Amino acid sequence: MDHAYRAPWRLILIALIGLVTLSGCAKTTGGATASSATTADSSGAVLTKADQQISQQKISAARQTLERATAPTKAVKNLATGLKYYQDAEEALKDNQLSLAKGYFQTLNDYQGTTDETFIAARRKLVRQYQAVKLANGYYNAARDDLSMHDLSEAKANIDKLDRLDAIHPIIKKLQENALDMKQAIMNYEASQSTSSGSASSTVTSSSSSTSSATSSDSQSSATSSDSSSAANGSSTATSSADSSSSNDSDLTTADIIKQFQDAAGGSFANDTEFDITKKTSTYYQIDVIPAANAKDSSTETYRYYPDSGQVTKLDASTGEFN
Repeated sequence: MDHAYRAPWRLILIALIGLVTLSGCAKTTGGATASSATTADSSGAVLTKADQQISQQKISAARQTLERATAPTKAVKNLATGLKYYQDAEEALKDNQLSLAKGYFQTLNDYQGTTDETFIAARRKLVRQYQAVKLANGYYNAARDDLSMHDLSEAKANIDKLDRLDAIHPIIKKLQENALDMKQAIMNYEASQSTSSGSASSTVTSSSSSTSSATSSDSQSSATSSDSSSAANGSSTATSSADSSSSNDSDLTTADIIKQFQDAAGGSFANDTEFDITKKTSTYYQIDVIPAANAKDSSTETYRYYPDSGQVTKLDASTGEFN
């Protein structure tokens, strides 16, 4: 009788223990589900906030927002990488460092890690600004060089092109403001010519240009075959579309200048290479290096040679700058 009476209580106890165990499992499973939902909500929230900040051009703030994600998803990480590339390019452009910006913008353009529409729109806008800044620099530098050569009509034409650009970036506005000095110099020169007989010694100066006026001749000069021999291993040709000498180098022939340029450049040029001096100022000679027609690389390269310092710079065709 005792055994028969106690058996149900044991069954009840076992049943209670089972219920407690099942309840604990349910709580654990429910907790894991809630945690996963919280993580997903966190990533979605930071992406939404980051997009708002990107649309307001607050790139640093957007990067900080993404860094606060408790468990960042792939979308969060990829957008953070894209914003880093964006900020590198943006900083270089802000400083007008076009040679440096070129590499950053190439990386930014090539990045396909994120499909975030706000980021892609911001990138497209920054690239347009970069292209406009490159164009503005090209017009400004060309006007400055034209002014130093007394080519006032070309200088005015390039300044006008610069002025017509929409100042979609602060650098463009700055260049337009700097060009006002060149405008004033041209106006002063033209005013002086209208009230005088046009003395040959009249000069144009500009506070925005470090170069001074250079004399020019009416005819082109070319080196003789003997000059060419001394310039480039006996067979390179040296010609000049500008003056063959400056006020500081009046005793130098075109061949002398080409020889000095070759020595300063430190490179070896093929025997059939031609050298054409296309521009001369009081500080540098601009020289086109033209390979032979049958050369492996037949593209013309443009250099500037500074006789006083011996410095040689080369034109970067993509930026319009000499480096």
